[in-house]
Amino acid sequence: MMVKIKSIIQTARQSIRETFKLLQQFKWYVAFDAAVFALLLWDQLNPPEKDSPLWKSESTLGLWNYQNQELYLQSGKYILTIFVLFFLIGTSNMRNHPLIAKLIFLFPLYIGWLGIL
Repeated sequence: MMVKIKSIIQTARQSIRETFKLLQQFKWYVAFDAAVFALLLWDQLNPPEKDSPLWKSESTLGLWNYQNQELYLQSGKYILTIFVLFFLIGTSNMRNHPLIAKLIFLFPLYIGWLGIL
């Protein structure tokens, strides 16, 4: 019984070491994703006030999520969820498909270029 537990712990440690070595190869991609996620999270945690003139003003250029604060916060939650899912897809592809993983980690650049955010 004790030998089995030790082998499980050793296997877990080896797997964690391999994962961190693999993440070292993608450190700039992961750092870029983390920075964009942090900015989005900051925006989600510090939204404009409910009585801000930003809502339904001409300066928002008719963006759909600037109708009211509730809609803005909910759309921010959806965007954060999408970013987390793309991050998980990227990490699951790092070992077998590194080029696809790099492209997925650069997802914020693509949607920023398209002007979706």
